Amino acid sequence: MKKIFILFLSCFCAMTIFAQQDTLPPAFRPGEHTQLKFQTEYGFNDVWGHHGNFDIEAQIPLNRHFDLTAGAQFSTANVYSLHVEAQPKFIITEAHHRELYLDIDAIYRAVQRARTHDFTWALGIGYRRDYVDVEVGMFIRTMDAMQRKVDNNRNEMLVEGLAAIYSLEISCRPKESNWNLGIRMANFTEYQTEHMWNPIFSLSGRYDPTEHWRVNARVYIKPAGMFSMTASFFDVHALVGCSYIF
Repeated sequence: MKKIFILFLSCFCAMTIFAQQDTLPPAFRPGEHTQLKFQTEYGFNDVWGHHGNFDIEAQIPLNRHFDLTAGAQFSTANVYSLHVEAQPKFIITEAHHRELYLDIDAIYRAVQRARTHDFTWALGIGYRRDYVDVEVGMFIRTMDAMQRKVDNNRNEMLVEGLAAIYSLEISCRPKESNWNLGIRMANFTEYQTEHMWNPIFSLSGRYDPTEHWRVNARVYIKPAGMFSMTASFFDVHALVGCSYIF
């Protein structure tokens, strides 16, 4: 595992050096093309029942080599999540938008209905171009009660060991198109991380009716359960929302 982390850190340092050597194009200003996203979701499974989510997210490109994303999700199932992602990028070629990137994620989730909360930390490395986005990496998660009881022997923090994350997404059109459709298989989303043998399948689409507005939609099937304990059935979710691009 130490070798994997050394490899990831080496890639991060290399990307940082390349980013410092390259100059920003005159047309790009920090914060330009910031995207503010509002989304609503509906889902159902035998663990959560009928439930709805409301997501708000900001995607901020600090420069052409570094993106920052922060978001929050509020669920009628009494689950509340926060997500922060930093993504250093190294542009291989401008043609076909080929780039390598490092994905640094932190997710906090408060499961109010069970009086517990968990933290997930993930580190991945990926490659993307017009039609394909591939990522692999590792994550670690800690789970704990929101309020410890007197008997601390029954309330110790649970730490999951290092586990793998992966993602494969294929789109039908180039990244800069005004509409697109894509399919994805992964074991993580913005607010959820599953074990590698529990994949999440999704079909997504977007349409840009104007220069600044974007419509997003997604349907995905994912494992149902709580605290990394997966039930023998799946959760079906439908998502729709819009984004404003500055």
